[in-house]
Amino acid sequence: MSAPLDLSGTAGLPVPSDLEESASAVLRCGSIVNESIRRAHTKWSYLAEAYAAPEQQRVQRAMDPPRDAGEAVFQAATHAASALGVFAASVEVIRQKRLELQAEAEVLYEKENQGKAAGVLPAECVALTLPWILLQDRADQLAQELSTAEDECIRTLTR
Repeated sequence: MSAPLDLSGTAGLPVPSDLEESASAVLRCGSIVNESIRRAHTKWSYLAEAYAAPEQQRVQRAMDPPRDAGEAVFQAATHAASALGVFAASVEVIRQKRLELQAEAEVLYEKENQGKAAGVLPAECVALTLPWILLQDRADQLAQELSTAEDECIRTLTR
């Protein structure tokens, strides 16, 4: 089939399950970093309690900034994983709608070409009828949905 439906705006969609796996990996790594630093902070506190010197307070607080940084890494990973998860869900919806559009285009193409002799009209010369125009409008809206989802994911990741 060669129908006048341009779906190039949604070509090359990312695989939602890959996005979800990436989100999980980011969250897992952020958690590992946070837990590792938290354990180091706890162990440091045992040492600091046994340390007696004029700079004792500074030594006891020495691992506070790394602990805080570990928590910040975890929060950033949680934020990124959430953004990727939302984007993956959006992509899945777009992918389903794209498949539906393709199926509708095939049905319309077959319907409009039913009974026509083969070779009478090249497939790329299918007339643009109102149903084709409406399908293309939906395809264009789908491309806009993808662009909006990408932009929102980027905005969320950069906050």
